[in-house]
Amino acid sequence: MNRGQKEAYKRDYAQAKKEGKPFFPYAVYKDLIVATLAIGFVIGLAVWQRIPIGEPVNPATTDFVPRPEWYFFFLFELLRIFKGQGALTPVIMATFIVPNVLLVLLLVTPFIDRGPERRIWRRPIALFSGIAVVFLLAYLTHLGSEAPAGTEEVQLENLDPQGQAGLDLFLANGCLACHTVAGVGAPGPGPGLTDEGERGRGIEYQIEHLRDPQSTTPGSSMPAFASLTDQELEDLAVFLEGLGTKYTAP
Repeated sequence: MNRGQKEAYKRDYAQAKKEGKPFFPYAVYKDLIVATLAIGFVIGLAVWQRIPIGEPVNPATTDFVPRPEWYFFFLFELLRIFKGQGALTPVIMATFIVPNVLLVLLLVTPFIDRGPERRIWRRPIALFSGIAVVFLLAYLTHLGSEAPAGTEEVQLENLDPQGQAGLDLFLANGCLACHTVAGVGAPGPGPGLTDEGERGRGIEYQIEHLRDPQSTTPGSSMPAFASLTDQELEDLAVFLEGLGTKYTAP
């Protein structure tokens, strides 16, 4: 801000202060009116668009597909955009890097756009930033609301009865929440398993890893599946060891 701008600002401020009204009761009165209207609008929407009470929660269900609330759809869509198992995994990009970059930009905007002008059309940086952020959030929210709920079927070829049994166990135990198989599932925090069989670890390793992940991979965050029967562990191990070799994506 140069000297001329400072003097113009002081003149405008002195004039506005001279012609203005005191904070109390005028500003307080206006705030009260706006807050009352906003609260009344929300109450009216709640009465008009009633949300029915659903069935009681069943923690033992295996067919429920979790979905975020609408105000998290933009983050849900970011997780879908940043796919892959590279260094920049979706968990890091969508939940840490991108939000923090936007937060830093928001914090430094007042230091970048330091002009004294308060009329928004004369502050192009602030105007553009506000429009861009609102548009981006709205667009990602729309994409997230239209995205599949994550119920895509795992398509594999050459599945025999034991492989099918292993796949059913894999799905029933929620393994797709941490792993991907044939492009289906959550890309993280666990590794992709589409080509797990090509690593040649063997059936015994797979069974031991399922029964006690810490014994084969110290520090692993994978839960133990010790409650599975020996036959179920074998079916699941055969399925994992066949991925990418015997059971392949079409």
